[in-house]
Order: sequence, then C-alpha cells, then structure tokens
Amino acid sequence: MFKDVTCGGATTRSLWDKEGSAAPQVDALTQDTDLVTVTLGGNDLGFSDVLTTCVLAGLTTREGTPCRDKAVKDVDAGFARLNTRLPDMITDIKRRSPKAHVVVVGYPNPFPADGSTCGSSVPLAKGDVTWLHQTTNRLNLLPEMAAYTKQAEFVGASSLFRGRDMCRPSSKQWINPLLPQTPGSAHPDAVGHLMTAHQVYERLGK
Repeated sequence: MFKDVTCGGATTRSLWDKEGSAAPQVDALTQDTDLVTVTLGGNDLGFSDVLTTCVLAGLTTREGTPCRDKAVKDVDAGFARLNTRLPDMITDIKRRSPKAHVVVVGYPNPFPADGSTCGSSVPLAKGDVTWLHQTTNRLNLLPEMAAYTKQAEFVGASSLFRGRDMCRPSSKQWINPLLPQTPGSAHPDAVGHLMTAHQVYERLGK
C-alpha cells in the first residue's frame, strides 16, 4: 500500500511538525515500511518568497541581478540549515523504518543557464535567471551528498529536464512558467511529473 503525505510548501521541519491540519510526515512511517521517496529542501530556502522578490525586481529591470542582491543572504542562511537537516532527515527515516529503501529525489532545474531566452511569462532579470539556475544546482548537491553519506539512494532530475525549462516554447516545457500565476507555477507540469516518476521507477527496477 502506498501512502502519500506530500504537502505543498513543506520544509524539512514538516517531517516532524504539523503543517496546518496535516500530521507530521514521519507519522506515516512504520517498522514495516519498505520504500520511502522524499524530495525536500527548496522551501527551506524560501523558494516562493525568493521568486516573488525576483518577479517584482524583474518587472522593473531585466538587467543585472537585482533579486540576487536582495535575497542571497537569506538563501545562504537556508543552505546552512539544510547542511544538517537533510542528513538528520535520512537518519530519522531509517531509524523509524529500518527495512525501507530510502530514495531521495532531486529537483528539476526550472531555469535555463542563460536568462536571455526567457519571455514575458518569466519576467526575471537575465542575471537572476542564471543565479536561480545555479542555486538550484547547488540545492541538488545537498540531498545528493546526504544520501551518499547516509547510505540512501539519490535520483537526480536535472538532466532529465535539460531543455525543458520554463523559458522554452510551451510545446517543449515540462515546467510551468511564472505567469500566468497558478498553484503549479515554477513546478513540473503533468508530463514533468510523469517523467520524474518514470525515472524513479526505472532506478528502483535496477
């Protein structure tokens, strides 16, 4: 039986703390759990708030890195917290479910390396697009290293989404653009979710 306890806006603290009316996610784990997949970390960096800051800055200018200049200190502080929380997350999952195959799934990169390819649906300064691309790559290193050190498995998604970022033509996107704003903005669309699930499924079969 599969149990889905994913939650929009969840941080690493959501593993152990209630998220609104949702119980702590670790409450779903038992001694008999045999598979756990988890993707966490982006919201510890204040992903939604950072994107709001970046859009507001991008509506003023498409040059330079106005968002990075405002947000980089808070983002760096988030990375410092994740350095310990992600290994602790895997340790606690394994303690609660010692039989489980733990799979940490990385994030797709929503942003291209070159911000000049983005149109009106991604109103960000060109330099900030590059910074967000680099920040996502940096974020993915942390769960990968945590999985390695804690003997869990890491499945990356960035290479799968290369050429499918939010700045591509709509026929090639697997990431929803920032505008028009929807609950799925800057997240994978239905095809992106399906391809990520297939990637994880293939890895589990090896």
